[in-house]
Amino acid sequence: EICAAMLLSEEEFFDNKQQIVSEVLDKLHQYARLEAELLFREFETYGGSLPQLSKVVSDAVNSATDALTVALETFSDEDKEKLLPLFRAHLPKTMADLSFDHVHERVPAQYITNAIASCLASKLVYKEGTKFVETLPQDKLARVALRYLQAEHDVALLRDALEGTDMPAKEKESILKLLEAGGARTAINLSEK
Repeated sequence: EICAAMLLSEEEFFDNKQQIVSEVLDKLHQYARLEAELLFREFETYGGSLPQLSKVVSDAVNSATDALTVALETFSDEDKEKLLPLFRAHLPKTMADLSFDHVHERVPAQYITNAIASCLASKLVYKEGTKFVETLPQDKLARVALRYLQAEHDVALLRDALEGTDMPAKEKESILKLLEAGGARTAINLSEK
């Protein structure tokens, strides 16, 4: 709501309200699915109650968001600009298509920084789990998060290359699943060696 009010004129919003609302609901379902998958993964691995684990997930996202926000304050505008696709992907597609070209004119810089930090923190926690984020020193979280984004990009390139290879479908599917499940995290661990 807040971002819609900043990015869209009243006319743009009302002309596209039905589509935007539909896309918001789709995103909410997507985030609910990601959180449920994480909760059950964490429950299987660590036990506890789902309400308690929900608080752990929330605390991990909030802690990572705070650390990333502080780190992003030290980034140049050019480096922050490279992270803007995270913010765009977070928005409903119609809203982004209509107005993202004007994001810097219409949305305060601090709001953009906070949104990028929140998107990146959520991505890390939902994909890798709470322990991954909790065990990282706060002062290294941003560096690891940026390496993670690069590793995701590299894994996507590998996945695309693998799709074009001639090999048995079963083996290809197994490799693709492994890349999806742990490719980025493995890639950042390998880059440290």
